[in-house]
Amino acid sequence: MEFKTKGMAAVGMAITLFVSPGAWAGELGNDELSVQPLVVTTTMTKKSIKEAPGSVEVITRQKIGDMNAQTLAEAVENAAGLVVTMETGRNKRPSIRGTGAKHTLILIDGRRIASGFKSYTGMEQIPVDMIDHIEVVRGPASALYGSDAMGGVINVITRKTPDKFTLEATGQLGQSTYAEGQIGVGQALVGGGFGDLGVLLSGSFRHKDGYDRDNAAPDDGDDSRLGSVAGRVSYDISKFHHLLTGFEYMEKTAQGLRDLQNMDRERDADDDRLNLFLEYNGKLSPVSNLMLRANHSTHEAAIEIDPPTSMTPGAIVDENHSKRQLDQLEGRFTSLFFDRHMVTIGAEGREEKRTDDSGLAHDITNLSFLIQDEYQITDRFYLLLGGRVDEHSDFNSHFSPRASATFALMENFRIKTSAGKGFRAPDINELHIPMYMKRGKEIYQPNSDLDPEESTSFELSLEGEIQKFYGRITGFQNDISDLIEPVFDYTTGSGKSKKDYYIYKNISKARMRGVEMEAGIDLPLGFDISGNLTFLDAENKDTGESLENRPDISGFVKLGYVNPDLGIRTSLRLTHIGEREFDAGDEAAVTRADFKISKKLTRQMEFYTGVNNIANAYVDDGLEPMFFYAGLNFSY
Repeated sequence: MEFKTKGMAAVGMAITLFVSPGAWAGELGNDELSVQPLVVTTTMTKKSIKEAPGSVEVITRQKIGDMNAQTLAEAVENAAGLVVTMETGRNKRPSIRGTGAKHTLILIDGRRIASGFKSYTGMEQIPVDMIDHIEVVRGPASALYGSDAMGGVINVITRKTPDKFTLEATGQLGQSTYAEGQIGVGQALVGGGFGDLGVLLSGSFRHKDGYDRDNAAPDDGDDSRLGSVAGRVSYDISKFHHLLTGFEYMEKTAQGLRDLQNMDRERDADDDRLNLFLEYNGKLSPVSNLMLRANHSTHEAAIEIDPPTSMTPGAIVDENHSKRQLDQLEGRFTSLFFDRHMVTIGAEGREEKRTDDSGLAHDITNLSFLIQDEYQITDRFYLLLGGRVDEHSDFNSHFSPRASATFALMENFRIKTSAGKGFRAPDINELHIPMYMKRGKEIYQPNSDLDPEESTSFELSLEGEIQKFYGRITGFQNDISDLIEPVFDYTTGSGKSKKDYYIYKNISKARMRGVEMEAGIDLPLGFDISGNLTFLDAENKDTGESLENRPDISGFVKLGYVNPDLGIRTSLRLTHIGEREFDAGDEAAVTRADFKISKKLTRQMEFYTGVNNIANAYVDDGLEPMFFYAGLNFSY
């Protein structure tokens, strides 16, 4: 790859990252340097960042606030090796290490959720008000989580029921520099403890007006509303046995113009999501734990097109009304054997159902078993071996093994390496249902002869800390056989009426390889710098050509400042997404700058203001114009 031609922004990031040896997975900051968060996603057991095998990043609640992120999509957009892509229906999906939008599994507290419109789980539909932190695992996680985790996992860890009375509220207003896209945000959370009982309830509402920068259809931004409510109830049966139940309900509506079948049409979409769960956690002995969980998740999408699209035989039509349901039972037992082996065994049964207006109904079942051994060979040498067997109702059995090792050369310097296999079964849209993409400019045609994808992945990391510095460099390679990709087929029309048609195919082999660099430093006088930079080479091994929609360079740099005495906190972020190749035409690189400042007015009240996309950078797909906002936080 000829990285030297990719612009001064990427070069500047690389220089900034390596003037010092440090960033804590892209997350430092004066008041957070001494904190070592515990993560659970990489092993299903609690580990510090230093101990956790493989590549994992923690996005804390403080960092979410510094970004003024309102949804999961905004909260993860600066994670190392991750690019947020705009998918059909303006769903926002993650692509980790170039593996693609359907290779990252999104979980809430380790629970699967039903897929959304056209089999995508839109991160823009998950608000942040209930989030405590987010764990992003890069690299294959099928050995723990099965299908859909070939590229990695995003695990949303929600807030726990508090012991004492807690009340929080946020209000925010904003608009773009063009006096369009006005936004109003309201969030509230209340909870407390009552002896052995804990309760937590949160809710949020976000309304954003539509906007159209080029005054032509399709609109650049829909008029949208996102409302949510979530709750938790915990009960301590005894000191070592606990029950937890809860729910999340999210509703999103979006309305805007689309160019569908060579006509400007009004598209009115309604997405409803409901998650319910009941969980038991118990310590059976000082070294043994048991988790049992029942999980139910539904997603309903209702799409109205005015005027309606053609329903003639053979016509490409939109997926209008659909319902998806996921039911999951799982259990997991963990115990320490011979003082150095932490063994986890688990089983899961899952059923997924889907129906839509076309009369297509599709049910799948999946039964799986996993085993994992975390072997602390010496104080400096840690070895993990594990595997999972999935029995899929449509695509038979798949075995997904994993091996990871961590060797501490010295107290503050480590080598980590991982290797693993993964798989993903084709979804019903890829098999049977055509889809509009890029606001109706592209049509993806199904292929009922698709095979499951399989991957083999490797990574090697060097990481360490020196006082207030932290740094990591990781090399990775993912080889995917039978990768399912939309392959360009033909074009119809021209100008405004141009349509590009693609068909899903199994590419014999694809390779994604690259380097991730993460660094940061706490500076004197309350300043800190942190960031990451990823170089990616994603290639279709059949043709030797680059895979579509994978930027060769991506990264960000953040300059922060904290003054506790004055109650001031600022964050200036520079985000770069490199050029992305498409058969129908490449998409240019873009660099965006965002700024936020907050001031404590009282112990309970905080005022904040900021601007996103300061330079008003513009690309055709998804980047919003310069946006100003201000708000108040209250906490008690």
